[in-house]
Amino acid sequence: MLDQEDTAKLHALLDADPVGNASVAAAVRQRGSAAPGKGRTGALILGIDDGAPGPEAPRLASACWLGSNIIPVSADAAAGALFGQAARALRRRVSSIYGRSDAVLALFETTGWSNHREVRAEQPLMMITERSSIEPLPGVRRSRLAEFAAVERACAAMFTEELGFSPYHQGAAQYRERVRGLIQAGHSLITVDPESRKIIFKAEFGAVTDHAVQVQGVWVNPQWRGQGLAAAGMAAVVDYGLRLAPRVSLYVNGYNTPAVRAYERAGFHHIGMYSTVLF
Repeated sequence: MLDQEDTAKLHALLDADPVGNASVAAAVRQRGSAAPGKGRTGALILGIDDGAPGPEAPRLASACWLGSNIIPVSADAAAGALFGQAARALRRRVSSIYGRSDAVLALFETTGWSNHREVRAEQPLMMITERSSIEPLPGVRRSRLAEFAAVERACAAMFTEELGFSPYHQGAAQYRERVRGLIQAGHSLITVDPESRKIIFKAEFGAVTDHAVQVQGVWVNPQWRGQGLAAAGMAAVVDYGLRLAPRVSLYVNGYNTPAVRAYERAGFHHIGMYSTVLF
């Protein structure tokens, strides 16, 4: 288990894969330390040293965030299996395991957990480092706290459509606070129809670091689907994202062909594969 003195080594490991490790890097930056979180359920970070001989302190070869979600960091299948053994021994209740595929699938298999709802084994990890070549969707902007109720409804609709259950089942107050925090941080983007005042398109930056931002929650209102708004909306999201970091990334379910094609049209290219296990 990593502690305060391991923080610099952890940052070096996270920086080696700034896109793949974006969510953990953002969480560590917010905490300011590799040390365990407070309380019995506070997130902790496990590490595996590189084992290189010599007088210097060993470097981290891989790590694993263990909280309400489990996220392997720069891990291969062998390291994932070791982290799976640790997760099984700790007997933590988690919502998901996600990250680069080899580590996630090996980790999950090793836990032996059978209470999962779904395994999404193929989720292309995609990235863009320059403005999109297509015209951005007009009117995309940061949402405002005064629009919280409408943004919350759109976020909940997207969550329910994507995962098959309401986000409020896992804690309504926590979910609302998460949405509110995204708005306050300027990480919630929307387009509003000028006549109906309904949200047409939305997306959020779920993780933001100095090296990369990770887009989540991309959603087009069903009333406006089939008009090519997703690609144009993502072009606008990229413009905002590149103001925060030099890379804009996301991962998407491989079976969601329309979404994959929309991101490709916006200029995202494939850089790897993610997997997610949902509980």
